[in-house]
Amino acid sequence: MGVGLLALLVAVSVRLFVFPGDDPPERSDAVILLAGDPETRIPLALDLAREGPGVLVVSTPPGEVNDPARALCDEPQEGLEIRCFTPPEDPPGTRGEARVIGELVERYDWTAVTVVTSSYHVQRAGVLIRRCTDADVTVVAGRPTMSVLRWSGAILHEFGGLAAAVVEGDC
Repeated sequence: MGVGLLALLVAVSVRLFVFPGDDPPERSDAVILLAGDPETRIPLALDLAREGPGVLVVSTPPGEVNDPARALCDEPQEGLEIRCFTPPEDPPGTRGEARVIGELVERYDWTAVTVVTSSYHVQRAGVLIRRCTDADVTVVAGRPTMSVLRWSGAILHEFGGLAAAVVEGDC
């Protein structure tokens, strides 16, 4: 019984956080780059924004890991309109980003957005952002190259974060 339960837990974790079946990119009014994991997320977000709407929205919270994202705000990118925001500290993290995204969607009358994050973060980001907007939200995942130990930490973090997102229920 214990081995079967462990196998099920591993299978669910791999499906939810490693290969989440992210949405295929569709038409959108803006591509939104969530904070963190710049090596994976930034190139994907730039490509999608250039191929699509020409609008890239960048989340720029404090922290050294987000220095590359902040640099996008300071360096013009040919063919792209870049808009940057610093998410609030309360609520922190993805929940704060989701609230700002909801406000931006309303302010600019966007009907569809593409959100770029990492594969381990697709489920939670999708739940939180969809709660904060009526726009069509497509979540696209970059798959980071990480050690098994780092994947394990990310999966544990996301299990907890996803459970909290489901329980808390508001934007």
